[in-house]
Amino acid sequence: MNASTSEPIAAAAPSLFRNPNYLWLWASAAISSLGDYFTLIAMPWLVLSISHDSAALGIVMALESLPRAAFMLFSGSASDRFTARSVLLVSRFLFMLALLALALMLLAGRIQLHHLYGFAVTFGLLTAFALPANRALLPQVVERSQIQKSNSALMGSQQLIQLFAPVLAGLLIWGLPSVSAPDAAGAAGADLRHIAYAFLFNAGAIAVALVLLLRVRVTAAGKAPGTVRVRLTEGFRYLRQDDGMRIATLYMGCIGFFAIGPLLTVIPQLAQQRLQDGALSYGLLYAVNGLGSMLGFALGGMLPKPGPQRLGKVMLCADLVAGLSIAWLAHADRLVTAAPALALIGVAASYGGVLGLSWIQERVPPSLTGRVLSIVMFAVLGLTPLSMSAAGLLAANYSLSLLLTTSGAAIVAVALLGLATPAIRRFGAYPVPASYREA
Repeated sequence: MNASTSEPIAAAAPSLFRNPNYLWLWASAAISSLGDYFTLIAMPWLVLSISHDSAALGIVMALESLPRAAFMLFSGSASDRFTARSVLLVSRFLFMLALLALALMLLAGRIQLHHLYGFAVTFGLLTAFALPANRALLPQVVERSQIQKSNSALMGSQQLIQLFAPVLAGLLIWGLPSVSAPDAAGAAGADLRHIAYAFLFNAGAIAVALVLLLRVRVTAAGKAPGTVRVRLTEGFRYLRQDDGMRIATLYMGCIGFFAIGPLLTVIPQLAQQRLQDGALSYGLLYAVNGLGSMLGFALGGMLPKPGPQRLGKVMLCADLVAGLSIAWLAHADRLVTAAPALALIGVAASYGGVLGLSWIQERVPPSLTGRVLSIVMFAVLGLTPLSMSAAGLLAANYSLSLLLTTSGAAIVAVALLGLATPAIRRFGAYPVPASYREA
């Protein structure tokens, strides 16, 4: 498609915030994100409060990641077969029911560590279906020319929520005056009843988000005919033929392995072991990271989109900054030194993330979006259980400093290798396979 044909199409596209489907999706995602931050803060703190064991936290996170990785491939096929909206509705409704069950068990004083293992598996399974569906839904409600700006606005607003939601969750869990005697199971420094309120808040937010999501209507391109059999192998066939997508997927998988497990595992332990004010500092760390992420997403919408030759270089440089910032975090022992590192991690990861996700959504044919996205996300998250387990063991048997230094150094090495390898840094310049190009 040349410039003379693309400009009229872009001019004809309606204003992003005059698209009612996008507005409903935006509002639903924002409210759902608000609630999810309460669980993001509450679940690790609950594990540490009950077990006082860094390894137990790693196990819980790994158990949540295992079913997410195992079923994510199949969830992409479900999104292409039944529409991403339907899969997202069902998975989030079941997630809400699971949160209610966990909260009721906490309020009844019957929660034990092995129960959290079961809930972690349940959360991971439901997230496996929600994540690819959430990513595949956006191209079905906006014009392709607006995908990057749509991602920037959608993800940026979610990060805006991260500025205050973790702090509110920390106040609810730790900062409010205790209204009951300490639980018999012994959660020193944390009121399990307040943690239950955090899960209840998330469940209520999901309920509101589901009502809004019901208003979203997808385009015809997002609906597979009922008689068509959707095969996951078609997604793998596309990746086998698309050299640029295959290289990018392998690279992002390497970065995900070295970054996701250590960061998710270390932040609650960093707050507990090195910082004052416990869960409140924990929430502040996530809030600072959210501020950086919001800036990164905003840059993704405001800065010019990198050309095919520059896309890979920009994303690799963003990962290089993130790796150096993680290594910096290894030496942080106060909030004032940890906060800038987490802010830089947020900026770099979010800016590179919105560029990469938008590139995939624009590149992949609509009928294959769910399956290809599920394969890419599987590559990024599939080794998360191993990454989290290794991170938990390193933190428990050695130190947080060694864990973060190793993580940061590995990311820096992978990014530098990519910048030095033409085939990697130019992945955006590979043409779309001829058989998949739109007429």
